[in-house]
Amino acid sequence: MNMNRELINRALLATGQTPLTAEDVKEKNSAYELCKAFYLSTFLEALSEVEWVGGRKRAKLVRTGRPVIRNDRYLFAYDMPFDCAKPIELQNNEYFIVEDRLILTDYPELRTQIPVERLPLITETAEVPDAELLYVSNGKILRQVSVISAGKPDEVHETEYLTSGPPGTEPDETIYNGIPADIREELPEDPLPESDYPDHIALGYEHKFYEYVEKKLAAKFAMKLSDQLQLHSQLLQEALLVKREAEDASKSSRAAKINKNPWWGDRLGLGEI
Repeated sequence: MNMNRELINRALLATGQTPLTAEDVKEKNSAYELCKAFYLSTFLEALSEVEWVGGRKRAKLVRTGRPVIRNDRYLFAYDMPFDCAKPIELQNNEYFIVEDRLILTDYPELRTQIPVERLPLITETAEVPDAELLYVSNGKILRQVSVISAGKPDEVHETEYLTSGPPGTEPDETIYNGIPADIREELPEDPLPESDYPDHIALGYEHKFYEYVEKKLAAKFAMKLSDQLQLHSQLLQEALLVKREAEDASKSSRAAKINKNPWWGDRLGLGEI
């Protein structure tokens, strides 16, 4: 993924700064490096704040093999997808929390089926329900297998699995030459030399997302480069307005997926009518 130089220059001009030139990019000078650092951090922050429609993905979760502090509220712990910027919803389960890149959740209907004395052992057995997460992707891709294996490609199997799940669980990612299978056909085998972020691809984020990034980036430039506090506040308010519009659009796009309230049917005995 390359930096959007037009977006960066609009943000710079909004704060009275000199636009980034092609020569700056070619030389990779201090102006380029500063804009690059600001751009990526702002990009990732924006993705983690809103349920951007264009960046949504689904992935099956794998129960974690890492040591996790267990408690009575969360029986199940799953590894978060490596490219997850913002979790949205867990299939067939509305209740979960995020902790240390883990999805912690519970399935109340299973609690009633499992003897109390077996609850502490549930995460160490095969009795972990399948889980699928809807989330916003940050476009992250995995490095080449040769890089993962510390430059020893001769010791790498043709297929390499990355997962922290215990033996026998389905891996969360299967690596073929370092690229997830669902985007493998869309990418070259090696990053292009001019790529600013060879570990990311540009997904189909909507217009509002880039507008939000631009406003937020301009607000940062106003604070860090020009020390214009009033302008910083103004640009930040404009960014928040764009964010609110995006949140409303996200809620509207999910409205049809919300399950109807079962009260009238189930509570009044009308479920079969």
